[in-house]
Amino acid sequence: MKWLGRLFKGLLVLGLLAAGLIWYLLRPEQVPTRLILTGGTILPMAAAAATPGPEAILVEEGVITAIGTLAQLQESGAPVHDLEGQVLAPGLIEPHTHPIATALLGAVVDVSGFSHTSRAEVMQTLSQAADGRALTPWLVAYGWDPVAIADLSAPTLAELDEIAPERPVVVITQMLHEVFANTAAMQASGISLAAPTVGEPHGIIRDAQGRATGAFRELEAVNAILGAMPAANPAVIELLVRRAYTSYAKAGYTTIGITGAVGKHPDPVGLLRHIGATGGPLRAYLYLLPHQGKDLGGSDDFRVLGTKYWMDGSPFTGGAAFAEAYEHSDLTSERMHIPHGHLGPVNHDPGDFSTNVAKLQAQGHQIAVHAQGERAIDQVLDAFEAAAPNPGLAHRLEHNALITPAQIQRAKALGISLGFFVDHIYYYGDALPDIVGTRADRYMPVGAAMRAGVVTTLHGDHPASPIDALRTLRTAVDRTSASRQTVTAPEQALTRYEALSAMTRAAAQQLGQEELIGSIEVGKRADFTLFNGNPLTADWQALSVAGTWKDGQPTQTGLGGWLRFGPALAAVKSMLF
Repeated sequence: MKWLGRLFKGLLVLGLLAAGLIWYLLRPEQVPTRLILTGGTILPMAAAAATPGPEAILVEEGVITAIGTLAQLQESGAPVHDLEGQVLAPGLIEPHTHPIATALLGAVVDVSGFSHTSRAEVMQTLSQAADGRALTPWLVAYGWDPVAIADLSAPTLAELDEIAPERPVVVITQMLHEVFANTAAMQASGISLAAPTVGEPHGIIRDAQGRATGAFRELEAVNAILGAMPAANPAVIELLVRRAYTSYAKAGYTTIGITGAVGKHPDPVGLLRHIGATGGPLRAYLYLLPHQGKDLGGSDDFRVLGTKYWMDGSPFTGGAAFAEAYEHSDLTSERMHIPHGHLGPVNHDPGDFSTNVAKLQAQGHQIAVHAQGERAIDQVLDAFEAAAPNPGLAHRLEHNALITPAQIQRAKALGISLGFFVDHIYYYGDALPDIVGTRADRYMPVGAAMRAGVVTTLHGDHPASPIDALRTLRTAVDRTSASRQTVTAPEQALTRYEALSAMTRAAAQQLGQEELIGSIEVGKRADFTLFNGNPLTADWQALSVAGTWKDGQPTQTGLGGWLRFGPALAAVKSMLF
């Protein structure tokens, strides 16, 4: 087939270019390793409430060594770097993201609600891509979103087979908890088409006669289909991941927490470790998947902290383990295909999960657990309680869509931090009443968690949402949907200072790195985010990220490296796509 020849020719060219481009394109500009930063507003974020910032900071060899007036610090003899009126804050921290998946899914066919408004548009995009070039011989599309697109009923197996009769096709939903596949993809994955087999993964959706419909729901079934997909050239993947790191930096992040090394690569943990060891704009802290080993440690640029689990799934596929049934509405029944009375399953046997928690805790693993619904959260808290809290090892609960006040208090007593995926409010706030009914009035209770004194953070869970730190900050404050029509649980809003603290100081605490990063204090690393405008007071439309610094040096985002990097990657991408 001619398209295969073009595909692999393009991959070969891109792979050869990748090795030479990676080193050159990612070189940051340099400033003196000893200098004074002054001439702008400095937000230390070192306290629970806003305090006046210093006039100047002395940075030496990547570490903050003194804070005070300009006159005081000039006695050191260090050169002065003028901030030119910009606002300097501790480097923003994204504590829950997936950079390999973000990189790879950013290079596949986009069928998201961010770029489409109807089912007809989505299906046209799929049809037009059927004979196009791609990272692998499979056609992969990402972003299918029936909550965001009002008429988006699930694709039928016949539709996907018609689009590509011979080429394997997989369509991944926006929240990554459901996949649709054509016959060729199921055959390549060894999925029985006519009837279920003994021991087949849970979540393969079949019709009344037992035939596979092409739908795969939640982790076990999704992995069954995506696990068979061929991987792209590792050099290409590395280049794409490095580009994703630059996107995080461009958005204002200097540190990321990788909650599961997910993404099709022969050695995802090794890839992340390699990128951390060879320099870049970010620090990265990794939580392994249970099958990825138990080795902890690393450097301040890359460190393995522990293990990640999923206790339930997404509220937008029927996978969240709520205490009460999903709302019965046209959205849930007609587009999401959630049966009346559905509660959502938990993914782990309570006894087995408690045993694993105890073993990993004894080995020094910090454990991060995805839990959206009350039943899932209770099971996680029960396991952490049974393991007897380790004062030096604060575990994590992730997303917490419908966590209750009582569960927040339990988490506080156990020393567990809470991370909230507030983009649910921004992208799906208009639809939440149709999914959870009046429970939308307590959805994502960030304010209650922070007022209870729990370590509380905000995240974007990319690629489930686009990388945009300022959107995350703003949504925690105004809790308004993208349409501006819905404000979800306004009493759970944070102040701007609280939201910025959740993305700096609290995020560093959650990662166990508060002695290293998260605030502007003597002895900490000189990781900074520079803003045009003050994030605590500026009009949202006037606020932007000016750049980032890591270890006392501007990253390429701050000094024009992105301008050098972006066009080169665009040129390479045009050769392939």
